[in-house]
Amino acid sequence: MSEKDGEPTDGARADDELTAEQIDAEAPGVDDAAELEAAEAEIADEAEADEDKVVAAPTHRRRTASRPANRSADSGRTGDGTRSRAAAERDRAAELRDKRSIGRFLREVVAELRKVIWPGRKELITYTTVVIVFVAVMVALVAGLDIAFAQGVLAVFG
Repeated sequence: MSEKDGEPTDGARADDELTAEQIDAEAPGVDDAAELEAAEAEIADEAEADEDKVVAAPTHRRRTASRPANRSADSGRTGDGTRSRAAAERDRAAELRDKRSIGRFLREVVAELRKVIWPGRKELITYTTVVIVFVAVMVALVAGLDIAFAQGVLAVFG
C-alpha cells in the first residue's frame, strides 16, 4: 500500500485504523512509545517541581504558616535562584496596590474600548430597527395573551 499526503490510497483504512508502523512513521522524532511516555513523565515531574516555587496566595498563607520557612531542604534544592518569602510577599503586595489603582483601571477601560469595533451609521440604524421591531412584536404577544387570559378568567368565574 502506498501513501500520498499521509492518506492511504486504497481508502480501506480510516485514521483510527492505522497500524503501529504507520503511526510511528507519522510521528517524527518519536521512535518508541515508551520513550514518549518517559518524556511526558519527565515534563510532568518538572511541572510539579515548578509548582513548589509558586508563592501561595494570602488566604493559602494562613493555612501554611506552620510549615518551615525554608522549604528548599525538603525538596532537595539549594535555593540559589529563589527569592525569600518576605521579598515575594512585598512584591505581591506592591502588585496588588498597582492592580487596585483607579488610574490603572481607567487606562485599562480606555484600552478595551479602543479594541471595540464600533458600528457605522448604516449598521446602527439596521440594528436599532431590528431591536424596535422585536420589542414591538413581544409587547403585542404579551398584550394579546393578557387580554385572552383576562377574557378566559371572566368567562370562567363570571
